[in-house]
Amino acid sequence: MYRFPADCHRLAIAVFVLASAAIGCRDRGPSPQDAHVRSYVRLAVALGERDPDSLDYYVGPDDTVADVRRTPPSLAELRTEAAQLSSTIAADTSPDPERSRDLVANLKAIDVRAGLLMGRSLPYDEESLAFFGLAPQPIDQEHMATLRARIAAIVGSNGRLADRYSEFAARVVVPPAKLPVVMQAAVDECRRHTVSHVALPPGEGVALEFVHDKPWSAFSRYLGAGRSRLQVNSDFRFTVDQALEVACHETYPGHHTRSILRANSAEPAHQERLVQLMFSPDGLVSEASAMLAAQVAFSSAERERVERERLFPLAGLQVDVVAQHIAVERLATELQMVQADVARRYLDGRLEFVRAVQRLEDEALVPHAEATVKYINQYRSYVTTYTTGPVAFAARLAACTGSDPDENLRWRCFEREMLRSRI
Repeated sequence: MYRFPADCHRLAIAVFVLASAAIGCRDRGPSPQDAHVRSYVRLAVALGERDPDSLDYYVGPDDTVADVRRTPPSLAELRTEAAQLSSTIAADTSPDPERSRDLVANLKAIDVRAGLLMGRSLPYDEESLAFFGLAPQPIDQEHMATLRARIAAIVGSNGRLADRYSEFAARVVVPPAKLPVVMQAAVDECRRHTVSHVALPPGEGVALEFVHDKPWSAFSRYLGAGRSRLQVNSDFRFTVDQALEVACHETYPGHHTRSILRANSAEPAHQERLVQLMFSPDGLVSEASAMLAAQVAFSSAERERVERERLFPLAGLQVDVVAQHIAVERLATELQMVQADVARRYLDGRLEFVRAVQRLEDEALVPHAEATVKYINQYRSYVTTYTTGPVAFAARLAACTGSDPDENLRWRCFEREMLRSRI
């Protein structure tokens, strides 16, 4: 169980202990739902202490979670507390039933994640549904074949397509020595297009760092007070378009922007927005919206102009293939749906490591796919968030904007949809 300050009475039910520890013994909070939120926040932070991969960020008051950071409960205790709190919330008559449903969904995600860390594995689809509320649909093999044929028409079809794609991409890879200046310029361009449509607080910003030996290509961490840290893995080789994609995804109008808007909307009504779980319905919205960030920030023509006039010159590359490069990358992005199918089959024991690598290389055109399968080993059904998730998010965005939206409407709809707690 949790450890509590000595001057507080020990309560019989653990969930109320959590609430009292969060708000002090003399102040029980304005409503039971607010107390439940505080208890949930403490559970989420406690899970992050046991497993850093589970927690994206917490930017609330330090004293609210100081004790669970010092002495986090065991994974088994986390599961028990999450189940008890979920039952309590479900039994309450809430003034905000949607908020209660969101809390219960996140508590279920904590329970399942803790169980997974204890060795209790689930079939991919069941795990994905528990974390994110959706699971990948069977992929359209005919459509995937059409995408590969369109790529082959640009990069050439002689020999293995994955090799031809890699050879084409090698022509537009940012030289490692120039990656810092290109990535910073890409962040600047993403920000410039975002702040003209989204109101961000004064003093916000992103610190750019370069790291090695990570299982991901880039990762941003929201630090609070409008600041994020973007780490870029220098072991990866980024094409120019991929650099722009990553910059928008991780910063503007992607993760950094969403985190600011979400955290700034937390006071005083929604304290749960001060914390974000990775494996949760909210984590799905975060990743899915970020996957579409570059498409929202740039029209096709503006994207080509930015790459041709600024990023390619900074990389020291010839601009004669800019349009082709962008076209190929858009098609390759659609092929990511194959990754969900491979992850499901691999984790469910229906595909061996070597065959999973082969499928990713041949069907999704993933170069050196051993690293991707190792990523799947570590993050499992998180693959859903950047494959199936963007499709579901794009459908919501299209329903909001209609068939022919103007730029301002597109941004308003994107901001609204990205701040939802689930798709």
